[in-house]
Amino acid sequence: MMKPLISVPALFLVSSLGVLAAVAPAGAEAPTSTDPAALTAHARSLLHAGKLKQAEDELRTAAKLRGQDVDSLYELARVEFATGDLRRAKSACKALTTKDDKAVLSQVCQARAFLVWRRASRAEEYLDKARAIDPSHPEVLLAFADMKRLTGDLGASKDAYQQVLGLDPNNVEAYFGLGELALVLPDREAAKSAFRKALEHEPEWTQAQYELGRLVDGAEAVTLLEKAVAARPDWTEARLSLGIARLQTGDSVAAETLFRELLKTQPKNPAVHSRLGMVLAAKHDFAAAQAELTQGLAGLPNDAEAVLALGRVYAETDRSEEAFTQFRSAASLDRQNPTPLLEAGMFALKISRNALAQAFLEKALERAPKSAQAHASLADSLLARGDKAGAKTHYKRALEGDGAIDRKDVQHRLDALP
Repeated sequence: MMKPLISVPALFLVSSLGVLAAVAPAGAEAPTSTDPAALTAHARSLLHAGKLKQAEDELRTAAKLRGQDVDSLYELARVEFATGDLRRAKSACKALTTKDDKAVLSQVCQARAFLVWRRASRAEEYLDKARAIDPSHPEVLLAFADMKRLTGDLGASKDAYQQVLGLDPNNVEAYFGLGELALVLPDREAAKSAFRKALEHEPEWTQAQYELGRLVDGAEAVTLLEKAVAARPDWTEARLSLGIARLQTGDSVAAETLFRELLKTQPKNPAVHSRLGMVLAAKHDFAAAQAELTQGLAGLPNDAEAVLALGRVYAETDRSEEAFTQFRSAASLDRQNPTPLLEAGMFALKISRNALAQAFLEKALERAPKSAQAHASLADSLLARGDKAGAKTHYKRALEGDGAIDRKDVQHRLDALP
């Protein structure tokens, strides 16, 4: 099954009584086949959980019960959106236009079909028609928000998502869209908050599990990504992210096993080679780690994490100039991340390149002004160069800074200064 390029569109359906159907958990028992609203709600959750065939079966039953009206046909079209197949999506939308080509959902459906493949300009044609019919319809607003996100009009996108939440505070699609929008900004904390909100209302949503799992750390990341992989075992990106999460939690054995399994089916995947290289570096098998990282970077040269990992390998094997080159490259590729500069500074300190250490650490502090480790290391470099006053200042800032450091040791160094 192909992964869609954007989230499945909002699963928002007004029942024949005008009441919003509640979303039923995907794992819950299937509702009675005589209740179309309940069937539709359950099918939405099945779609989010990646169970497309089951969702389609329930939606077809609901559509029959509703007399194949436009709303129920739109629900069926969601299954095709989720496949990522433009031809099938357009075919599903044809059923709506045949039924009523003037209906707002007929226009939204065709816009959604093009949004699946990020053809925003084509989608806009149909959204203009939909907005002329009903500009405040939740489906219109959600499709408009997605289109604006894809075209880079982030303010308009956010406003539209917020309008949907004003109509329906529990709308999971709007929260998910806000999460994707925050990734573009980028704003990791806002993204995490939005994806958490989506999962509060739809705990089995595999795409939300994957997105949040990539943003958080530790056991939470492993748990979320394990769920996503269990639902979609062939999802390469999720398996790769799970391996990374396991490595970060110290489970290098499980991470290596997963990466090697991926390489059996995708022997030329550069990201997998690079992550296997990181595992091997953690095992201190630096020769093999360098080979894997080099192969990965040959195919994906702008992979900042892999560039940094190769710099670490060079540092561990006493190739200082190669290490500094990699650290600089990683810092250039990821301009908000202080880690490459911090690690470069700390490595320079280790080999008594104190002036160079100071330069790297000052740049690291430009990116992370409250980093306790950067302040402490900068103080060490200043002290090594005879600047006791400067060292004293930065030791104090280290004690007040953010992040884990040995504060007793820093205090001891500070107390030793006149």
